[in-house]
Amino acid sequence: MPDSADSARYVMRISRMTVDKLGVRLYDRVSAVVAELVANAYDADAESVVVRVPLATLLARKNRDTGEVEGYGYTIEVEDDGHGMTRDEANAHFLRVGKDRRADPAQGTQSRRKERPVMGRKGIGKLAPFGICKRIEIITAGGEETVVGYPVSHFVMDYDKILADEDSPVPMDVGDQDQTCRREAGTTIRLIDFLPKRVPNQETFHRQMAQRFGLRQSDFSVSVEDTRNPEENPPFEIGSLEIPLMEGTRVDLSDEPVPLPDEERTLPVSGWMGMAQGAYKNEEMAGVRIYARGKIVATTRAFGQSAGFTGEFTLRSYLVGEIHAEWLDEDEGEDLVTTDRQNILWESDYGRAFREWGAERIRRIAAASRNPRRKRVEQLFMEASGLEAKAKARFADSDIVSTALEFGKQIGRFAAEDELGDQEYVDGLVEVVLSVAPHKALTDAFEAFNQEMFGEDGGLDSLLDLFSKTRIAEMASYAQIAYERVRAVQQLERILREEGDEAALQRIVSQAPWLIDPTWTPITANQSLKLFAREFAGFYRQRHGEEVTFSIGYSGTRPDFTLVNLGRRLHIVEIKAVGHIFRSGDWDRLHNYLRAFEDFFEENPGLTSDFPEGWVIDLVCDGVGIGDPDKSTAYVHWKSTKGRIARISWRDFLARAVRANQTFLDAHDQAREEERRLDASGDPS
Repeated sequence: MPDSADSARYVMRISRMTVDKLGVRLYDRVSAVVAELVANAYDADAESVVVRVPLATLLARKNRDTGEVEGYGYTIEVEDDGHGMTRDEANAHFLRVGKDRRADPAQGTQSRRKERPVMGRKGIGKLAPFGICKRIEIITAGGEETVVGYPVSHFVMDYDKILADEDSPVPMDVGDQDQTCRREAGTTIRLIDFLPKRVPNQETFHRQMAQRFGLRQSDFSVSVEDTRNPEENPPFEIGSLEIPLMEGTRVDLSDEPVPLPDEERTLPVSGWMGMAQGAYKNEEMAGVRIYARGKIVATTRAFGQSAGFTGEFTLRSYLVGEIHAEWLDEDEGEDLVTTDRQNILWESDYGRAFREWGAERIRRIAAASRNPRRKRVEQLFMEASGLEAKAKARFADSDIVSTALEFGKQIGRFAAEDELGDQEYVDGLVEVVLSVAPHKALTDAFEAFNQEMFGEDGGLDSLLDLFSKTRIAEMASYAQIAYERVRAVQQLERILREEGDEAALQRIVSQAPWLIDPTWTPITANQSLKLFAREFAGFYRQRHGEEVTFSIGYSGTRPDFTLVNLGRRLHIVEIKAVGHIFRSGDWDRLHNYLRAFEDFFEENPGLTSDFPEGWVIDLVCDGVGIGDPDKSTAYVHWKSTKGRIARISWRDFLARAVRANQTFLDAHDQAREEERRLDASGDPS
């Protein structure tokens, strides 16, 4: 256990503001913290780093009643076989934050033994664990080897104790292994007393770690051991981040240095850029990762281009890459990486040149990827839709099947890739293709017939083929009508059974007004209806001081009425919820509208000339219960004597719709029964 008696052996010199800003606020992911500790191990000449972590685990929780953080006793360890530290080195280097290690002759720009270009610069990474925990335990063996091994330094950095002091040197607690010896040099960092943070699962943790490093060295490896479920998750190594690319889009950047304006020299880069096969599934794979000294310093999706450039959506969704630019983190000259080592100073001279260079490359990649990406989306659509089988099932004519497939490929190229997992979206596109295919085939047949009529090969066969395709196109139009009517009736049945609210009923009646009267055909959204709605709304507002709204087709609003123009009469549809009984309060409101409609038609014959047979209010409700005798008499007068109200119940409404479309519904049921029979028999024919 830590011992405070001799705690002055290890002293930290740092301001509380530095701990807060560079520790807690910069690092809140477990993988980011571990990556900083791995980078320190690399700078210490380690060849092997072992990370012990409980994967897919919540490290602590906050008690809702007390507000206190309650831990579960987990630890995270990062152990390396580097050169370690002596007590003096720990005090001089590890426990000092903000000093540029590369300017320190005692440390230098390269690692001690392997002469690696060091990743660290100002020692900020050692504060990273405070973003996820309160205590950091350091056990390190280094210095000169003795007959009993390497001397051990063991101390604990406590967040609360560091913040408790007023920017004065803070003594560290000394651990129980201090001044012992180990057979091997190296350092173990142990994190304890966690904040409410979660460790991701193995796949995500590997991806997050791989994204942070661009190392390709045979003498450095990082392995991960799951301390929670070691049987289910055996140890694994952190490898590279593999991203499948669209064919023909990868651009190698080794021979494309960054030119500097007004200078003859260029800035070398290596790596690649390209377009991913699919849109990003996670943020680690998104964009172009930029590395310096093997460690990520920035990620960009468009190299700072302003929004609205050509191909922006595609680039932001598919662009990936890995660029190594060592000049971003040179030992001498301007430091082009931000203090938190997470971004580039894009407004510096080098940063602007890099941005312009990158913008030019991604424009080239976008142009190269356009056709491959569309081809891929086409392939995904054809696979998801099963279009070929559906076209063969619907059409006996092979030419129409071929037309449907060709048209489907064209539609598929411009489909939204992220919507192809939505079966309703795919089925909608398929229905469009199958509805249009016969008409396109007919157009092609007319064109072919026209050419043959003026050529030497014209004859009866081509004319018969034209007649055949004309009949098929006509049948396809009827089939589409049948499909829409069956779907509307089924949707109405579902709404009446499950929902029954006015909004849902308003929507379906607006979309399919023939449900009220089977002889109706929807002629909505025409100019006469729009003009009437606008003028009557003004008339009603002036007379009653109230607003009235109409739906012409389904507008997504909650209208007072739906307007339908059927030849010579205007139908004003008033819908009530399923089970609603029309009461006195409903009548008061409707009575105002009845008188207003009557007056408007009398006073504005020019505006209402499109409706020579006048108007009627179609009231859909499940009963009338007007208690006031005078109001009840008035309702009967307007309904029976004047003929201005036509009431229908929802039960009658559905029965009438089913009866009028019984032929379509029977055909649909027979087709379903035949499909089930074929599925049961296994007969593919």
